[in-house]
Amino acid sequence: MEDEDVNELLLNKASDINDNEKIEESIRSSFIAKVYSILLFQLIITSIFIILSLFSPLYIEILQNSLFLYYFFLIIPFVCLLIILVNPNLVRKVPYNYIILIVFTVGFSYTVSYITSFYTPSSVLFSLFLTFVMVITLILYAKYTKRDFTIYGGVLFVFLTTIILGSFFLMIFNVSFFEFVISICTIICFTGYIIYDTQLILGKRRKEFSIDDYILAALNLYLDIVYLFIEILSLIGDRN
Repeated sequence: MEDEDVNELLLNKASDINDNEKIEESIRSSFIAKVYSILLFQLIITSIFIILSLFSPLYIEILQNSLFLYYFFLIIPFVCLLIILVNPNLVRKVPYNYIILIVFTVGFSYTVSYITSFYTPSSVLFSLFLTFVMVITLILYAKYTKRDFTIYGGVLFVFLTTIILGSFFLMIFNVSFFEFVISICTIICFTGYIIYDTQLILGKRRKEFSIDDYILAALNLYLDIVYLFIEILSLIGDRN
């Protein structure tokens, strides 16, 4: 009888563990769905701005002849990021987090469309397609690879900082070959960040996003994708 009681107790504990794991998986799945839904919304908004910058003469004229608007919308994303840095809990509170997200996305999309307005539509569309293929491939790799990239956050940050410093150097000494090297390094850096942030979102790694950080997770991956697109465009795009 004692052995049967022990076995029953062990079975109950195993059942409780399985139930807890299923609940955690369900919560994480809901978090992932929310993050990618938000990301899709952001990318659609940005794509609309980009399409307008290619095929709407009125919008192109506004973009290229209203520097005040460009600088105004350029400042908006930085203000939003500053708010997040000063008060990180704000991105966990509804509706403030969604307001910040929408304002950031609109401001950033305008600045991206300003850049794309100086390139031919065919090269912009090709760069969008190439970015799409790369992002899907990287997300699938991040999901199925056994390697844990969440431990490389510090390495990626140092790499990105070095690229930023190199960009300042490039602004002073305009060397075409060095510009090419910076673009290649930036593309490599953001491919790494896409894998890194994807694994943080998916979880089951050494580090992961909290389920309350769905806005922050979407913003991170959104910036990775858009910056990757910008660098690909600057590398292979044809200017008007």
